[in-house]
Amino acid sequence: MNMYLIIAILLANLISIAVVYQFIKKLEKKQILIFIAVSVAFMYISISIVYWLSGFGVDPIIHEASKNFVLYVFVPVNVILFVPYFAFQYMKVKQKELKSDSFAKKMPILLVLFCFVLIVEYFYCRNIQTNITNMKAVEQEEKTQNTLELEKEETINEQTNSILNELE
Repeated sequence: MNMYLIIAILLANLISIAVVYQFIKKLEKKQILIFIAVSVAFMYISISIVYWLSGFGVDPIIHEASKNFVLYVFVPVNVILFVPYFAFQYMKVKQKELKSDSFAKKMPILLVLFCFVLIVEYFYCRNIQTNITNMKAVEQEEKTQNTLELEKEETINEQTNSILNELE
């Protein structure tokens, strides 16, 4: 991958972790690490499943080649979209500012939004893989066309040389 792209992905991951940390910094260090690790792992697994589902019917080589890029881009995005709200609500429950039943009522809404985003990401991943397949097909067609044109040009040159040799 391009160095700038790697730096951007790394920066996005650091920002996502920093955003989550801002909401849970009052927890113990061990709990902070566990919370961040579990939330990032959950997002990684969710995105992996969506990407795996989006790859049915796609060339396996293309599916594997674009996998890391898609995962590393979508994980921090999903962490930024969903984990801070969850962490904020979790901290309210932990500090007894919010009752557990109110927390339990808010989580299905978050889950529905999360599922909606995963569905959108499914189609986006599918589109990425389809476009890569189309680009590969166009490239192959151009190579074939160039080869045919080169062979045609060589044939014409051979015929021209043969005619010129006969005239001499």
